[in-house]
Amino acid sequence: MEKVMILSTPAEIAEGLKKFMEETKQETPKPDFKTEKMTIAQASQFIDVHYSTLSKWIREEKIPIHGKGRKRFVLKSELIEAYKNM
Repeated sequence: MEKVMILSTPAEIAEGLKKFMEETKQETPKPDFKTEKMTIAQASQFIDVHYSTLSKWIREEKIPIHGKGRKRFVLKSELIEAYKNM
């Protein structure tokens, strides 16, 4: 077994780590709104809760909601994550 000793300054090590992190950084994919976007009714069926229960959770800000007025929607990935954390 061969041993290797690397002599370096802390600044050089930090620079190397930054370069490594930039090269291996994985960006989170942006949601595809055609498959992610769900109405409140679709979302309530998806997680198998009553419409009024899901509406209550939205009012209590437990579930993130998007849009305005009658055009409100939830994203499937956000719904799943919020439901897991309840």
